[in-house]
Amino acid sequence: MKRLFSTVLAFSLTAALVACGSGYNNPTTGNNGLFGSWNIVMYPNGTQNPIYVFALAMSQEGTSNYSGSSIAYTGSVPAPGNMCINANALTASATVSGTNFTMMVTDTTAQTVITVQGVLGTTNTSISGTYTNPASVTCPASSGTVSMAAQ
Repeated sequence: MKRLFSTVLAFSLTAALVACGSGYNNPTTGNNGLFGSWNIVMYPNGTQNPIYVFALAMSQEGTSNYSGSSIAYTGSVPAPGNMCINANALTASATVSGTNFTMMVTDTTAQTVITVQGVLGTTNTSISGTYTNPASVTCPASSGTVSMAAQ
């Protein structure tokens, strides 16, 4: 009986440790704040043709700061053939204040900087906002709307 109790106790403790050590997974209902993987599409004012289509993986640093970099885009909106940024060479930094956020997306190959502003949703499966892009060596100036969808 003592051996059976010891075996059951050891098995229970092992199962508890495995469950505790599994770590935190992103919920399937969306990302947490800006944390997570995002498909991003930007439309200039006055058109329904996207100018930028890319994806970012965002990590949280502290309570209100985020950083990110390019990942493979898996969205349904096709990328334009003449996109003036390198979607595989993007970095991002963002700050959140309440439910509002500001994100800077930089093409590290051409130093194009796009500023995104928006409001976080309640489930964070999608976020809408606006963007501005001053003229750079590779991109003309533009502004418009942003659609971010969780991967």
